[in-house]
Amino acid sequence: MKNNSKRTLRLVAAILVVISMTASLSSCFLFDFGFSYGDYIPDFEYDDNQGGNQLIPGTGNTTNDEITSENYGEFYPGSGQGNTENLTPLTKTMLSTVTIICSNNLTSSAGSGIIYSIDKTKGDAYIITNQHVVHNAKKIEIFLYGMQLAPYSILATYVGGSVTYDIAVLKIEGSEVLKNSYACAAEFADSDKLRVYDRVYAVGNPEGSGLSATEGIVSVESENISITGADGSLVSMRVMRIDAAVNHGNSGGGLYDENGRLVGIVSAKEVSEDIDNMGYAIPSNLVKSVAKSIIRQCNGSSVTKISKALMGITITAYVSGLEIGEDGSVYQVDLVEVIEISGGSLADGKVQVGDVINSITVDGIKRDVTRVHHVTDAMLDAQSGSSVVLNITRDGKTMNLTFSISSANMSTVK
Repeated sequence: MKNNSKRTLRLVAAILVVISMTASLSSCFLFDFGFSYGDYIPDFEYDDNQGGNQLIPGTGNTTNDEITSENYGEFYPGSGQGNTENLTPLTKTMLSTVTIICSNNLTSSAGSGIIYSIDKTKGDAYIITNQHVVHNAKKIEIFLYGMQLAPYSILATYVGGSVTYDIAVLKIEGSEVLKNSYACAAEFADSDKLRVYDRVYAVGNPEGSGLSATEGIVSVESENISITGADGSLVSMRVMRIDAAVNHGNSGGGLYDENGRLVGIVSAKEVSEDIDNMGYAIPSNLVKSVAKSIIRQCNGSSVTKISKALMGITITAYVSGLEIGEDGSVYQVDLVEVIEISGGSLADGKVQVGDVINSITVDGIKRDVTRVHHVTDAMLDAQSGSSVVLNITRDGKTMNLTFSISSANMSTVK
């Protein structure tokens, strides 16, 4: 900190219209941020030197009277029929990441996304991206790697999303382009197993120039930042910090490990003259839980926001320390303690202040609790009718506390 005063930063979320705001990254420092939404994208242009039908990467409109699918007939590069057995795990990350072009009545913007699930036979898929990438978009188009020409535009619909978690889900149905492609779904990794120094690869659409990859390492495996959300409100987000290069347009794109598995969704970066290589990604475990909630609660309905089960407890890291893994890695471990209980809540009368939470089990799936976010993330998987079991230590004794979630315990998340 210079002269014990505020540092000025710009937090850029991989898209391009800059909005000024003030946010706190920690309790110690206050930073001024510029946060950009709706990626910079030049208008679609066509290069006359390449026969008039070549789309110049990094553009926004996808309609041109001279370029239609009829001109190309039924031609699809490769038509998804080639031998993919020799693809490396990292190569597949390019096939599970997509370019996203959004437009409304005034502007076009670009970002990235990942394929969450796909049915090639039907030409259907779910796409995960950042909420700020598609916020208020009137038209959403998807482009696959190697197929970034206007005839291969795939229209997508918005299923739902969350400003709080900056995650949105899009849906593709009956796409012939998807049927005749090499596109594949991303394989998710357990982001809780990430360690500092783990190598990661960011795949996205920087500067709206088409899909490309950069590499780096995990700098911080989990931390919280405060940032202005897509709707202009201040939200707290749990992210991992990386030093892989991410730029305008990377938002919503995948962050992958060395085995090509998804460990996060790129969401933002800090930009300042005295700051280098500080990018942020939303951990894959959190991404998956939010996406599952969106699909479960919003798909096929008029609802576009998710609801989260609340127990009515406030928890904190009572004691923090380090453990050394068998592979020589070090990682943070907390004792997670209950510090407050809301009157009349699900936990009232069962949980006590001072209880230490050892594990949480939601509908039979158990998670050991060694960080605060293990509890909050697990509750995203609970829904009305779910069973939640807390294993706690109280006064030196270990016991299980069982809760049944009802609709009264569900609260809408913006």
